[in-house]
Amino acid sequence: MKLRTSIYSLLAICGCLYFTSCSEDEMGTSQDLSISSFYPTIVMEGTEVEVNGTAMSRVTEVVFPGGIVSTDFTVVDDRILNVIAPAGVSETDAPLIIRAEGNEAQSRQTIRQAKPTFNAYNFTDNAGAVTGTDMTIDGQDLLLVESVTFTGTDSKLVIPAIEMTRKTNESIKITLPQDAPIGKDIQVTLTFKNGTTMELPSLEIIAGTGGGTWVEKEVILYEGEPVEIGNWGSMQIEASKLTGIKEGDVIRVYFTDAAAGAQGSLKCTADGWPGLSPELEYFDLTADEISAGYYMRTLTADMVTALNGYNLVISGHDYTVTKVSLFTSVWVEETDDAREPVTDSTIMLNDFEEHDGHNSSWDGSWSSGVELEFPKEDNGNTYLYLKTTLEGDIWLINCNHQDIGTVSNIENYVVKFDLKIDEGVTGASEAGMQIVLGDNWLWVGPGLFPESTDGKWITVSRNISDLNADLVGDLEIGTKTNGLYGSNVPAGISIDNLRLDPK
Repeated sequence: MKLRTSIYSLLAICGCLYFTSCSEDEMGTSQDLSISSFYPTIVMEGTEVEVNGTAMSRVTEVVFPGGIVSTDFTVVDDRILNVIAPAGVSETDAPLIIRAEGNEAQSRQTIRQAKPTFNAYNFTDNAGAVTGTDMTIDGQDLLLVESVTFTGTDSKLVIPAIEMTRKTNESIKITLPQDAPIGKDIQVTLTFKNGTTMELPSLEIIAGTGGGTWVEKEVILYEGEPVEIGNWGSMQIEASKLTGIKEGDVIRVYFTDAAAGAQGSLKCTADGWPGLSPELEYFDLTADEISAGYYMRTLTADMVTALNGYNLVISGHDYTVTKVSLFTSVWVEETDDAREPVTDSTIMLNDFEEHDGHNSSWDGSWSSGVELEFPKEDNGNTYLYLKTTLEGDIWLINCNHQDIGTVSNIENYVVKFDLKIDEGVTGASEAGMQIVLGDNWLWVGPGLFPESTDGKWITVSRNISDLNADLVGDLEIGTKTNGLYGSNVPAGISIDNLRLDPK
C-alpha cells in the first residue's frame, strides 16, 4: 500500500513538471511585437531596410508611410527582419509599422521616401575639379548613393561607395583619381542602391600633377571702414564670399575699442537670425581676446550647414570691427616650390599685398637708384623683384607704417622670408646682409642668401636667439622699421613675406 502511494505521488510530480514546461514554451512564442530600431531611415523602391525588435518571426506585414504594405521580407531570427521597400512610399516622415496575428507595433523612429537633390560642387583646388585633389557633391538624401560615374568622350570612371572619402545624407566627398576623364563637359552620374540614376551638371576636369599638400591660407572677408557694434548692432559678410567654407576653417574677427563686458555674436540670416551654434548666439569677449584685438571661432560641420546660402552676421555690443578673415586649408599641388606656409601664428612684417591698411610695395626702396618690380603670380600673390645689381649699401625691403604691436618672448621666434634667385645669377651668397626688426639691426653678413635656388622659391629662416642673444622678452615693434639692408646684391633676386614664426 505504501509502495503504490509512492508511485502515484511520483507520477503526479512528473505531470506537474510536464505541464510547467509546456506553459513556459507557450510564453516564449507569445512574446510581444515591437520595433526597437531600423536602418536606413530613407528608402527608395527596392532598397532593403533592416528592422530590429522582438517577435520578428511572427510578422506577416510591414507597413510603410502612406499605408504602403510590403510582404517582401526575410526573417533572419526572432529579433531581425530584412524588408524590401515597395513603390509609392510617402515622402512625409511617419513611423514604420509591423503586423502579426491581428496585433501591430510601430517604431519611434520615422521613415520616408528619399528625394535626392543636388545643391553644388565644392573643390579643394581653386582651379576646380583637378585630378589628385578632393571634390564634394553637396545635396540632400544622398545616403543611398552606390557609386559616382564620370563619363568623357573616350573614357569612363566609376567610383564605388567604398572608395569615397566620406558619404552622408548631405554630401559625398571623393578624391579625383589620376585616371579620371580629362576635358570639358564630363558627365557626372549618381547611381543609387536600387539601380536608379541621377544626372548632375557636367564638369570640366583638369589634369593635376599627381600630388600635393594642405596649406593654411588667410582669406580676407572684410577690411574697410571700421564698423561700430554698439548695442547689438551688426555687420554682414555676403554668402557669396562663404561658398568654399568647410569644417575646420577658422573665422577671425579683428576689433578695437572693446569696453568691459563686451560681447560677440556669430549668426546667419536664416529665419530669426539664429546663432551658428547655441554658444555663438552671444558670448563674452575674454581679457585675452581684448588684449589680442581679435576673437576666433572654428567652424563645425553644423555651422557650415547653417551658413549654406546665408550671410554671416557679426554682432554683439561694445566693440568695433576692423577686419574679418577666414583661415582655411587649401590644397597645393606638389611642385618644386619649397616655400613654407604662412599660418595663423605668423606675424607678417613686410608683404606686397595690403595688410592692415598698408602694402609694403608702396614704399619701394628708401635707397636711391634701386630698381624694383612687383610681379604677380597666377594665384594673385605679389612679390618684390630686384631689377638691377646694387654695389653699395641699400634698402632692399623697408617699411615702418604697419603697426605690428608688441611681440612677447621674441627669443622664441624665427625670422623668415621667401626667396627665389633666377637661374644663372651669381654672387648672391656674397651679399652682406642685415635683418632689421623693430629698429634692431641683426647682422648676418654673407650667407643669408644661398648662391642659387635654381630659379625656384625657397624659405630662408634665422633664429632670433642666434642673431642677437640679448634680444629677449617683449619687443615693441609698433611702427618701427622692419626690412632687409645690405650690399653687393645681384639683380634677379625675388623676395616675399618677411615674417616672424614661432620656433
